[in-house]
Amino acid sequence: MSFIIKASFIDVFKIGDNINFNLKILRTLYEQYDRLEDKKDLLIKPIIIINTSVAEAILYDFIENRIRRANKTEVLFSEILDAIRGKKLDKFEHYITQAQKYDFFDAKDTKFYEAMHGLRKKRNRIHIQNSKNEKPRNESELFNEKSKVLSEKVLEKILDTMIIKYSRREEYHNYVEDFELPWDKHFQELPF
Repeated sequence: MSFIIKASFIDVFKIGDNINFNLKILRTLYEQYDRLEDKKDLLIKPIIIINTSVAEAILYDFIENRIRRANKTEVLFSEILDAIRGKKLDKFEHYITQAQKYDFFDAKDTKFYEAMHGLRKKRNRIHIQNSKNEKPRNESELFNEKSKVLSEKVLEKILDTMIIKYSRREEYHNYVEDFELPWDKHFQELPF
């Protein structure tokens, strides 16, 4: 119950290394999740938070390192670079907005970007006090099986798209360990 995704699109080694560290944490959480009969719901929040944080790290690496500070021999998307050059993009929300604006994931006619924003809001509920009074107020209603599966599907689509559309040149492959996702693949073919 896992599958491997090539890390051939990652630019900064340490980001890829930290993603792998978090995926190892996820693997442990999923092993426990699969063993539990009741109380599975107690592991859903950290699973969603890590899945969403990995998605953010991938978008950060792509926008900040592959677009903004592109290797001179590997320039991508000059029109995007021109549009975001002076903008301060330091939050997951900004990365999702740029991904949607330029349709990085070929999903403009779907609810994919809306799902990303929803997961971002859930991830921000790591702050237990819920100072923004987001609903639902009960975290047990917010972090549920449906949201866990959505976080898996969103991360999987991001990874699949990054490999197909944004892989780096061959000489940059294999310097980051490939990513092992600890669930059965949702999409045998890309969902677009």
